[in-house]
Amino acid sequence: MHVRDAVLQKPRLLLVTTGGTITMLRAANGSLYPCEDAGKLLERIPELNMLADIDILPLASIDSSDVSPAIWLTIARAIFQRMKEYDGFVVTHGTDTLCYTAAALSFMLQELSKPVIITGSQVPLEEIGSDGRANLINAVRVAISDLAEVAVVFGSLIIRGTRAKKTSVFDMQAFISVNDVPLGTIGLAIKFSSFAKTRSRRKPLLRTSLNENVALVPVYPGIKPEIIEYIASCHDGIVLEGYGAGNIPTGERSLVPAISAAVKRNVPVVVCTQCIVGSTEMELYQVGRAALEAGAIPAMDMTPEAAMVKLMWVLGQTDDMGSIDSMMQKCFVGELHEVS
Repeated sequence: MHVRDAVLQKPRLLLVTTGGTITMLRAANGSLYPCEDAGKLLERIPELNMLADIDILPLASIDSSDVSPAIWLTIARAIFQRMKEYDGFVVTHGTDTLCYTAAALSFMLQELSKPVIITGSQVPLEEIGSDGRANLINAVRVAISDLAEVAVVFGSLIIRGTRAKKTSVFDMQAFISVNDVPLGTIGLAIKFSSFAKTRSRRKPLLRTSLNENVALVPVYPGIKPEIIEYIASCHDGIVLEGYGAGNIPTGERSLVPAISAAVKRNVPVVVCTQCIVGSTEMELYQVGRAALEAGAIPAMDMTPEAAMVKLMWVLGQTDDMGSIDSMMQKCFVGELHEVS
């Protein structure tokens, strides 16, 4: 894989802006707020125009804490509608919910023939020491490369959209690739991993059916089964963040009956791990096996964020419990390693 020679061939690129720290300004009281004028991104970094002919599509100007599934749908549809017009896409996004959006775009925009890159910054572009300039330049460089999938570009890493996780509010390398090596690294040159998907004549698919009525719930010492029962009564799916290899309480406050009751009422319960590294191995301990026998679905090595978004996406395709189980354990966009 290589980066296109921008001197010989100047690609067309669409910069989709949604807000976030990279476009924020500092108010008199010291707090940060989104800037409405996305065009300042290009004004502040004129060298971007040396890499590509860039158009800007401002879709939102919000803190990423306010991002909702509706924003995911808007971004996915906007990119898909313009797929033939541009050689690559860059989405600027706040860091707090960036990995959710990256996972959502990965499931909704499949069989890509060109890159969709998501980036942001820890420090506003207008402030001294901002990482926004380097992140945006590198995002554009990757967006005009031969990569052909949804990816996060942040710091020195290129991360598959379903594998990204924010791990620091301080470090400039705020995101890591969980349970898989990065798609690539950025140093003196851009180096891609051998398994990264490259440009092809694939026909992109837009699959935006989502069921947003899914809850993500951490298991914690003392959690009451009634909490799971209540959530199951008003949601169509639940992702439980279990301990370790997917373990849950099975003693005096066992969650097993609540999981079993939810499954019986056709509310799938997916169990992932709270650990950053590793996979659910629910047969390993009795406390995990009990949840499995109650009908819980193992998330394997998916991140909690990817598992939640995937369950929304799967429930948008089917309400058959058997199909939900098999789809959650099938790899669609590199979100998990299937057990052979």
